[in-house]
Formats: sequence, structure tokens, C-alpha cells
Amino acid sequence: MEIRGVIEYVPREWLDSTDGKLNFFVIAELAFIEPTERAVTLDQISGRMWPLVYDDSQLHLVREGPWLIQLDLDRLKQASISSLAGACQAWIAAYSEGEHLSRQLAPALCCISPEQEMCLLRFYCPEIIKILKDQVECAWFDELFANLVSWNYKLENGEFRTIFEFPLTTKSDNSDGWTLEVDGDLWRELVGNPEIDVLISSLTKETPEVFCGLSGGVKRQRVLDCLNRADELGIVTVGDRRVYVYLEMAAGNEETASAEVKELAERAVSMQKPLVELLDGLVEQGSI
Repeated sequence: MEIRGVIEYVPREWLDSTDGKLNFFVIAELAFIEPTERAVTLDQISGRMWPLVYDDSQLHLVREGPWLIQLDLDRLKQASISSLAGACQAWIAAYSEGEHLSRQLAPALCCISPEQEMCLLRFYCPEIIKILKDQVECAWFDELFANLVSWNYKLENGEFRTIFEFPLTTKSDNSDGWTLEVDGDLWRELVGNPEIDVLISSLTKETPEVFCGLSGGVKRQRVLDCLNRADELGIVTVGDRRVYVYLEMAAGNEETASAEVKELAERAVSMQKPLVELLDGLVEQGSI
């Protein structure tokens, strides 16, 4: 195998491994691969893949959602793995076989609150798995992490980062009958602020350009950062918070534009006027 061709698509330690019992997997959301390219791409990298969603009533999630894909490192070529890269959310090394591992991980997609409320959880996203790996006292910890050796993810710049690089538990016998039941504090940490989900949903429908090129985890973090700044500025109404987040997201990394948004928000708070009213005024004046 030509290491140079695939080194940017899999962790380097995978290519250096001499452990013949270790298997290498990615969790990929197939919605990020064009339907016309999926069959060829997946056939090139592996003949073995398993859905993490086992629910005939949600076939769209089965088709488009997360799949566990075993990589054959000897077959990898730059062209084939690069077409999959954008869909990959996690890179996992494990001593488990693929089908067994897929059923081991699948229950983590459903987070259950103390009130038995259920929420679909993209547990494999970096910000979520980082939280889960620290919950060593939870009853489900060994079930989720059994036989896992390492877990990696990629930054926006393409660099790999490690969530963990050694087994988190000595337990090797697990089942697919466990559930991800959490207490109130962990529920709020995992599920997050529903305001974020509402804003992402509405802005994606009405002004999708503000999220152009951003992955799901980055979207959430950017919106959360905007809401935190809104809190600091004293922006409290639902409408003003939505307008503020839109303006900040539209400003992107432009410091001047962001400073202008902050100044406008401060004026709205001090004058006790809706932010959208001041914004409309500037539009009428031709200032923006």
C-alpha cells in the first residue's frame, strides 16, 4: 500500500500497526456521499458495512444515516478513500468484529432522560464522545466502550485528533441490550440547548448560506458561541436572539462586520428597542 496516498485520510498509527487482530472502522453518514457515487466508493474501500440504525420504520435514517464501515487498509487508495472522507465522523480501532461492534454501538444513538424522554443522539460526533468517555461510573460505560482501542476524529484543517488511544475498560464481553440512560445533568449536557436546534433548523431553511461549508458539530458550536455573546450583551427576546445569531453568522470571521453587529446589539439593548427595528432603520437609510 502506498502510505503517501492515504496518510491524510486515516490515522498514521493504523498504517504502522502490526497487530493482526485489530480491526479498523469509520462511522460515516451516507447522506454526505452523492447517491450515484456510493456504491462504487463503498465497494472500493470495503465489502463490509453495517447500519447503526436498526429501525424499519425510519428507512431514511437507515439509508442516509450512520453506518459502520470496516476498512481494508491493503485495498485503500487515495481516490477511493478521499471520496468517503467528507462523510466520516469517527475513526475507530477495535478488537470486535464489525457486525458485533455495530450492534454494540447502536444503542448509543438513543439517549434517555430520567423522565424517559428519548432523543436521537449523534454519539459519534467529537463533542459528544468526549463527554461519554468520561462517564466511567455509568452502568452503560463498559457496554459502550468494550473492545475499543482508539477513537480519532478530524479537524476542519484535515489533522487527526485523538479522543482516546488506549482501551477505556478491561471488559470484553458486551451485549446490544444496553440503553444510554442518563441523569438530568448529563442529559442537558448531551442533548444541549433546544434553542440551538431551533435556530439551526430555521436558519438552514431560510438562509442556508450562513452555514455553507460547516459540519454539524461546527454549526452547533458557532451558534452556541453566538448565543453566549447574546447573553453577555443582554439580548433576551427570542426574536432579537435569532436576528443577532443570523447577523453574527453572516459576518463570519470578518472582525469589522462582527464589531458592527455588536455595536448595533448594544444600541438596541440600551434603547430597549427590538434589534430588528434598528436593523430595518439602517436598511431604509441605506447604511447596510
